[in-house]
Amino acid sequence: MKVSVEESAPLHPVHGCRPAPAPDSPVPATLSRPVSSGVVAYATMVKGLQIARRYVPNLVGRFVNLALRMLFFLLIANAVSFKTGSGEAELGGRELFIFFQGGLLILVFQVPALWGPIHSVTSDLYNGTLEYLYSGPGSRYAYYVGNVLSEVVLSLVLFVPFYLYLVAYSRPPLGATLLILLATGVVLVALTALGVMIGILALLWRQVNSLAQVLGILFDFLAGAYLPVSTFPEPLQWLAYLLPFTWGFDLVRYYSMGAQWTPLLPIWQEWTILCVYAVGYTLLSRLLLDRAERMVKQRGLHII
Repeated sequence: MKVSVEESAPLHPVHGCRPAPAPDSPVPATLSRPVSSGVVAYATMVKGLQIARRYVPNLVGRFVNLALRMLFFLLIANAVSFKTGSGEAELGGRELFIFFQGGLLILVFQVPALWGPIHSVTSDLYNGTLEYLYSGPGSRYAYYVGNVLSEVVLSLVLFVPFYLYLVAYSRPPLGATLLILLATGVVLVALTALGVMIGILALLWRQVNSLAQVLGILFDFLAGAYLPVSTFPEPLQWLAYLLPFTWGFDLVRYYSMGAQWTPLLPIWQEWTILCVYAVGYTLLSRLLLDRAERMVKQRGLHII
C-alpha cells in the first residue's frame, strides 16, 4: 500500500500534527470533495426556503409593502401627469399607472437579486459561519446564487399577481406579455451579478448596510422607477444607462404601453445592451469575487 509524503512525515513533538508540505511539493490530499456549483446553489436555495417557512409574517409584510406602493401609485396617477421628454405627450391617468406598475414589476425581483448576496454575507458574519464557507471546497458564487434563488422563489408569490394584474390592465398582445417575462428574467441575471459585487463590499468592509440603503434609493430613482429617464439632465441619463434595470424598466413599459411609450433607444439596441450587461456583469462579478477571496485568504480569514 502506498503512503503519501504527508502520512509518512513524523508528528510534531508538541502539537501532534504533521508539518505543512514544502512549497514545491504536490498538492496534499484532502478529505474534502469538490462540490459542483449546481449542488451548492440548490442546497443553499433549499436552506433559504426552509428558513423562510419560519418567518411567514416577513413574506406577508413584503406583499403588503408592494400592495401599498401600488395603491399609492394609483392615487398619484389620478392626481398628476408626467412628461416623457421634450415636446412629447404627457403621461397621466391609465398610462401613468401602467408606467408605475411596470416599474413595480422589476422592483419585486430587485430586492432578492440586488440585496440577497449582501444579506447573506451579513447573516454569515453574524452567525460566525463565513470563515467556514470561505475555507470549504464549494463555490461561493453558487452559494450567493442559491440565496438569490430562494428569495426569487418567494418573490414569485408577489410577482405572479402583479404580473397578471399588469397584463389584465394594459392588455398587451400575447407576444408582448412573453417578452415582458423575458426582459424581467434577463434583468434578474444582471442584478444578481451586481448584487454579488455589492456583497463583496460587505465581505471586505463588513459594515456596509447604510451604504447599501443609500445605493438602493439612488438606483431606484436613477434607473427610472418613479420618473422617466428621458426627463433627467444629460449627465444623470448617462449614469442611468450604466444600470441594467434602466433598460428593464424601459422594455417592460414599452411592451405594456405599446405606441404610447417612446423607448430610450431602438428596441433591438436596448435588448442588446441588457444582454451584454447580464453577461458582462456576471463575468466581472466572478472575477472580483475570486480576487477578493484570494486577498482575504492571504491576509487571513480572521479579518472577516
